[in-house]
Amino acid sequence: MHTTSLLTRSARRLQRAGWGLRKRRERLTAWLDYHYPGWRGKRQQAEPERGSRDLSGRFCSHPFEQIDLEESGACFTCCSAWLPTPMGNIRNLDVMAMWNGPTMQRIRESIYDGSFRYCRHDRCPVIQNDTLPTLAEAEQDPVLGEAVRARRLTLEDPPSFVNMVNDRSCNLYCPSCRTERINHNEGARYEKLAELQQRLLTAYLAAPNDRDFTLSITGSGDPFASRVYRELLYTLDGSRFPSMKIALQTNGVLLTPRNWARMEKIHANISSIIISFDAASPETYAVTRRGGHWATLLENCARMGELRALGEVRHLRYDFVVQKANFREMPDFVRLARSLGGDRAYFSRLVDWGTWPRDQFLEQCVWEQGHPLRDEFLAVLRDPALDDAFVDLGNVSDFYAEARR
Repeated sequence: MHTTSLLTRSARRLQRAGWGLRKRRERLTAWLDYHYPGWRGKRQQAEPERGSRDLSGRFCSHPFEQIDLEESGACFTCCSAWLPTPMGNIRNLDVMAMWNGPTMQRIRESIYDGSFRYCRHDRCPVIQNDTLPTLAEAEQDPVLGEAVRARRLTLEDPPSFVNMVNDRSCNLYCPSCRTERINHNEGARYEKLAELQQRLLTAYLAAPNDRDFTLSITGSGDPFASRVYRELLYTLDGSRFPSMKIALQTNGVLLTPRNWARMEKIHANISSIIISFDAASPETYAVTRRGGHWATLLENCARMGELRALGEVRHLRYDFVVQKANFREMPDFVRLARSLGGDRAYFSRLVDWGTWPRDQFLEQCVWEQGHPLRDEFLAVLRDPALDDAFVDLGNVSDFYAEARR
């Protein structure tokens, strides 16, 4: 415990000081994740939580259905930026041992008692936009209802939503996420990532089955830039797992007709496609999505929109991470997403992944009190284009409500 506390304080001190070489900080964070997978949770418990809310009588299904695998082997039950306490590590525990372990029991208890004390209330989009269901509604759920009514802390079935964020390989190097291209497509690093993925997925894909589960790939990089993910997507036979769903999350540049065709055996299993833009113009895209190609992105998205109209894609969402460089384009992005055949335009706030010194990160956060562009940001949120059911403002919702007031 003392070692973890020391490492946490050291990492925080380096962050506050704006440690010159950001690349070293990324490596330090990866080292901490690998050797001390609980350090994020301990840091969060030591910090005061901003924007804490009374969530008595509300419910979140994530601790009852979701597992996220990160590159260190650490597993979480939600995005680690929103719920930073790991349930365990796949290197030394199997899925069910983590799923029903003491950490997950405490997290489920925090949902039942309404404290949500392991969650970042200020970051979680469903807390921010007030879309959490009630406990009473959860008790009537056809899948989770029995467990919720009995206030069960352990569950018989493994997680039904498997979020693969174990490989950061990507064809882009967006400044909000990383300082250079990351590619783990060969060598010891690739082999380690492949082994961790295999350990987790054995519980789901070892033999043909009709279980209802979702594989989400990926919020950590791009599924088509990662050899680990490509090998899975191109070889997986959906007919062997007829109730399996695939949720794809990509930057869209490599979502070409050729790569789409390579996934032919799982086309019927693909339940949703999320494509990240972070811009509504080529000029801004060049800043927020380094290494991308705007014309190729639009061409690929137009094709996905056509497939959506034909019913060959079941749900198509376009995403936008709000920051200083792009917030003025939020209304234009809504119009662009609609023109490309999307079902939803989704917004979220920038998260500090350690790629900027702290002062530079805060400069990007135009929603923070005292930011010189905050009033302009609130003015953008009053644009009529954002007042539409087509738009999901996620964890920007509080600021939207403030702007409307």
